[in-house]
Amino acid sequence: MTGVSDFQRESYRIDEQIWASLALRTGERALFLGVANEGAWIARAVEIGVNVTVVVASDAAIALIEKAGATAMRGSATMIAATANAYDVAVAMHYLHEIDPGFHAHVVGELARVAKRVAIVEPSPPADPLGQRIAALYARAKRDAGQFEGYQPIEYWRKLLAVVMADVYQNLVTFTRVPPKEAVAETVSLILDAMAIEEMPKEYLDELRALAAHRDTQLLPLSRIVLVGTAAGVPIPQGSGAAFRPNVTPAPPPPPQNAPAAFAPAPPPPAPANPYTPTAPHVPALGFGFSADEPPVPYAPPAPQPGQPNPVPPHTFPGAGIPPPPAPAPFGAPFALPEDPADDAPFGGAAEPRTGFGWAWEPPEDEPPPEP
Repeated sequence: MTGVSDFQRESYRIDEQIWASLALRTGERALFLGVANEGAWIARAVEIGVNVTVVVASDAAIALIEKAGATAMRGSATMIAATANAYDVAVAMHYLHEIDPGFHAHVVGELARVAKRVAIVEPSPPADPLGQRIAALYARAKRDAGQFEGYQPIEYWRKLLAVVMADVYQNLVTFTRVPPKEAVAETVSLILDAMAIEEMPKEYLDELRALAAHRDTQLLPLSRIVLVGTAAGVPIPQGSGAAFRPNVTPAPPPPPQNAPAAFAPAPPPPAPANPYTPTAPHVPALGFGFSADEPPVPYAPPAPQPGQPNPVPPHTFPGAGIPPPPAPAPFGAPFALPEDPADDAPFGGAAEPRTGFGWAWEPPEDEPPPEP
């Protein structure tokens, strides 16, 4: 049986893969959004000689960043105080899922403006019922407090990044081991402690305790989404040349047949189908929403009236009288929250009502929230 220590080594392997994908190099200028793992990623980047700037808002975060040797930029991710291409790389590290989804596209666009390449690292949505329920309750509690917490699939982030960067490379870094049953209670206990510190409602904590007590309950570790966008034809660097944890031995890579997909360019969107064939005559579109590939509809002339000249002879034209279908939005409804798999209410829980985006759009920190 795989022990808990093996999962620790597995988490080290995940971190090393993420670090290699970021490909931070000595002498580069990097901009970070988010202080993940108490600033561990920022501190390591500084150690290898990267000139790091971090966008923050609270005094506590500024103190943490300055202690790590990085530069704190007090401000907002929606309006970064930097000129175009001021940085070699901009990294959103476990940051975007904590802000209003209505601002995701704007923030990603700002990162693409100020940096030559953009990296997004996000947790993947939970794949097991307990994880989905934890995420749903936590997201609902955050919404009640005017904040945000929501995991999106890799396609969501890839489409956002592809709008502003010509080439997008993607990887889904996944755990290859299933944690033992005895590890579930310990993990849920840590999650509950964190939720209690954030003053989550007591009924949420009680429900999660009851779910974790089921004999068949399993809690799978979240995969990590890693996306890197570059200018057209610009390849991403291969690794940083230094390990993330140089004094730690991570778990070995999984066997080739079980290994996750290599870090590779994301597949381009399919080309639109050509409605014309070499043998078919080209019919120009008439505009005003009519489509040239719609079947012709006969024109019915008006009935002749006594004493009036003959009506216009019958004819046809493409698409007459047929309104065009509405064009789909690129990501569904504009800036819509994706369908939450937790709304299926696993373990018999009640479905979660959707309450919209609310007013908050920046990650909660130490400052009081603005008036609605």
